[in-house]
Amino acid sequence: MKKFIIFLATLFFLAILLATQYKFFLTKYADFFSVNNATKGADAIVVLSGSLLTRLPLAIELSKKGYSSKMLLTDERDMNPALSRFTTNRLKFAREVMKELKADIELEMIPSLKGGATSTFDEAYDVKQYSIDNNLKHLILSTDEFHTRRALYAFKKVFQGTGIKIEIAGAKNAVFNESDWWLSDKGISNYVLEGIKYTIYLITYRNVSFIENY
Repeated sequence: MKKFIIFLATLFFLAILLATQYKFFLTKYADFFSVNNATKGADAIVVLSGSLLTRLPLAIELSKKGYSSKMLLTDERDMNPALSRFTTNRLKFAREVMKELKADIELEMIPSLKGGATSTFDEAYDVKQYSIDNNLKHLILSTDEFHTRRALYAFKKVFQGTGIKIEIAGAKNAVFNESDWWLSDKGISNYVLEGIKYTIYLITYRNVSFIENY
């Protein structure tokens, strides 16, 4: 009986702690996914697929600050190839953004090994082959803040043994950040899914067979 009372008291204490300090714990959870370790002198800044509206401006900013004079885009698979002609070409969009931001930077699209990347692992294999073919030794990945740890982890796994230096920079989001992500649907969806995805990435080197990637 005494042990049961102690157990209930412990649960009650933990419940009170979570109820009163939830902001601290949720912020620390989000902080875990944030990595920023980019250094100047990279051969190229790789803009990962996803939101070019956040990742591309960050890459341009880094280039202007002297981190690299070259930018690379990964090639993602079209969600609906039959209607792809109605969507904006990533390379064309990037060039328009560069023009708007007055950025004179060398830009190139990395060819995909499988007709378009469907995951961060796919991008890592595409970038790895391109880097080997073009003798690149130092890369900076540009992605969203919440995606930095998983992206860096995936690339380092794939690039293991190549001697190529991989670093990363995270773009801030205008809607949410690490200290308030649970207050918006976008923040919740991104950080909850990121925890699941990161866990899966810990146990594999490529797309898992039990999840279909598009």
